[in-house]
Amino acid sequence: MKLGTRASTLAVTQSTWVAERLQALGVDVDIVPIRTRGDRDRGSLTALSGLGVFAAELRTALLSGEVDFAVHSLKDLPVEPVPGLMLAAIPERESSRDALCARDGMCLADLPAGARIGTGSPRRIAQLRALRPDLTYVDIRGNIDTRLARVTRGDVDAVILAVAGLNRLGLAERITEELSILPAPGQGALAVECRAEDAETVARLAELDHPPTHLAVIEERAVLAALGGGCAAPIAALGERGRLGAAVFASDGARSIEAVEDLVVGAGEGVARLLLDGGAAEITDLGASRESRLGEFHDAASLWPAEANRLVFLPREAGELSSALEQAGLDVTAVPLQERVVLPVTKLPDADWTIVTSARTVETCQELGLRLPGKIAAVGNATAAALRAAGYVVDFVPNEASGDGIVAEFPAGKARVLIPGSALSKPNLPDGLRSLGHDVAVLPVYTMTPVQAMPENLVARWRAGEFGAVVITAGSVARAVDQLLGWPAETRVLAIGQPTARVLNELGVAASVSPSPDAAAVAEAAADLIRKGNA
Repeated sequence: MKLGTRASTLAVTQSTWVAERLQALGVDVDIVPIRTRGDRDRGSLTALSGLGVFAAELRTALLSGEVDFAVHSLKDLPVEPVPGLMLAAIPERESSRDALCARDGMCLADLPAGARIGTGSPRRIAQLRALRPDLTYVDIRGNIDTRLARVTRGDVDAVILAVAGLNRLGLAERITEELSILPAPGQGALAVECRAEDAETVARLAELDHPPTHLAVIEERAVLAALGGGCAAPIAALGERGRLGAAVFASDGARSIEAVEDLVVGAGEGVARLLLDGGAAEITDLGASRESRLGEFHDAASLWPAEANRLVFLPREAGELSSALEQAGLDVTAVPLQERVVLPVTKLPDADWTIVTSARTVETCQELGLRLPGKIAAVGNATAAALRAAGYVVDFVPNEASGDGIVAEFPAGKARVLIPGSALSKPNLPDGLRSLGHDVAVLPVYTMTPVQAMPENLVARWRAGEFGAVVITAGSVARAVDQLLGWPAETRVLAIGQPTARVLNELGVAASVSPSPDAAAVAEAAADLIRKGNA
């Protein structure tokens, strides 16, 4: 029998686990790597359309007869069936629980107020906010190793991951607490899929089926289907010990509706009716969806030609931008070359508007105990997200994420405007607002200085020209690279924003310019730069 799989660590681990159980039953199994449409397009995962491009291509290989069966993480499969295919087996479920993986071995109750928790799941965030509304929840992406590395680096204080995935990859020691929150429908279970008409394969795979798990997860998914739940809706369900429980949560964790019935065939639809009758549709957007995140569980490397140098140096701390670059299939080394120095500011002046140009400003003002006055404007979506996480209502974000974009789109009428930020910021934003008649106060709350020492391995790799590209996020970063490292002749350079490009030009460095500072746009520009060379 031919088992189709992707080449990622998680996919191969899951497929090998299933193959070994079939082999123990006397069945010969060949694991067959599948080259997907994504592979052939050689584009960014985030740019590929469709729900779960890799799952879709595995299913195409099944339908064409290229392979006999495939293994999926059940919670990542759409609930709609695929004509001609069937879930022939659902083996006994691993743990369905969520895990906290925190620094210093901390549990949820130990984390200090304001601690940063990395998770992109609205279901997890809603339940955790009900327990710890004082924590900051950060949307992170990437595979399991990438997320755990962000805790190790100190970018976040903890991440939330599925216990099952950690166990399968031998990473259980990273779990500091198994959380008592409701899981996603099907979490922890594997789905073994084949052609419905292939009676011999159906019969062989049926020996792997675990009927109690099969009933539980099918009814959990029935709840999701009956609610019309999208992949970003905060919906949870768990069938165990003869009962099926499910819940719908408000995104802020303030409200939830739960329902429980006996775990029998048809229980999922019954529980969904109870939730709807209880007002589930009134507390959250049940159809909320977003681009599939299945790609996070697969290896993006095969989307690139073999000769492409996908190594990218990001001279700043890991975070949203490094995650976006990794999502685009790039291999990122993120090492900050600057240190933030907080300035002794004790009070902010009154203002009608405060314009925030970076997440660093938000972090610095929090450290200083300063509350931003007036209405709040954010230069881009990442800054807006940091402001919202800090408890602010963001009143204005320009369509063009830049200082020039704010000037072009800022509300008309004379206003008192405060711009806190870096002492190294360029004057184009305040000068542009003053030209419109606004009363502008610029208040530096931090500055950036080059680091005193760098990893020797990084210096050697950089000077050897190992990196295919470097992403420069600000003019001060460009100067830090120039001062500490210099510029290898063959390394392509991507600047975020024209002010950064102008500093690079002053340093004699040619650079391409990202069309937007938003992480997704920068990642796509970096991927395009490596594919096509410097513009």
